[in-house]
Amino acid sequence: MKIRRIRLNKLRNEEWFNFFKEFKAFVEEFFPQTQDIEELFTVFLTLYAMSNSALDKIIKSGLSSVIVQLDEERDSRLRGMTAAVRSGLYHYDAGKCAAAEKIAEVLDHYGDIALRSYNEETAAIYSLLQDLRGPYADAVQTLELNGWIDELDNSNQNFEKAILDRHREILGKTDVNMLDVRRKTDRCYLDIVERIEALMLIHGDGEFAPFVTVLNNNIDRYITVLNRRSGNKKNEDTDLATDEN
Repeated sequence: MKIRRIRLNKLRNEEWFNFFKEFKAFVEEFFPQTQDIEELFTVFLTLYAMSNSALDKIIKSGLSSVIVQLDEERDSRLRGMTAAVRSGLYHYDAGKCAAAEKIAEVLDHYGDIALRSYNEETAAIYSLLQDLRGPYADAVQTLELNGWIDELDNSNQNFEKAILDRHREILGKTDVNMLDVRRKTDRCYLDIVERIEALMLIHGDGEFAPFVTVLNNNIDRYITVLNRRSGNKKNEDTDLATDEN
């Protein structure tokens, strides 16, 4: 019996914390021999408390609501530009129609950027803008999209600045770095998983089965969330590497 793997780095901060809140509850309720992982679980509980403190500072930041608004603004600009391109596909002018087809291919390549995590969306918009202002500049000019592109760029930069401002604000309120504590917690969790799997090899699955079953069912739920967000129907369960959300 194996414990499912999930890309914890792809979870947003609140999702990530809830995953470990539920993991903690499962260990306390279902794990048959807590003393078998006592040392590792004690480390986990310390990291869990630190992440709770860091996340609380993030949620209570006065900039959090501003960030949500700015994210909605850039999503709106992105949708407006996309709608303009889709409309151009039916333009009576053959030149504009051809230009729209070229840009539509680029948009299709990036997929639904608005569904990505904050950092991934920022990077994807930046890359998209580089393409539109570079090799596809002529098509953009033909379709008269420069206004949309400038607005999207401004919105993306404003969002990125707000994220940096919130990061500085949080650092001034707490010594806990969310990215750092996420990495350490993920590593500790993986160590616990590997210890449990080793125990099952030694003692058999029997008494561990209820815990592993409920944990795997929960992991599947989060993998489904990630798959829906990315638009990828394949499992997002290849590793536990971490990066900032």
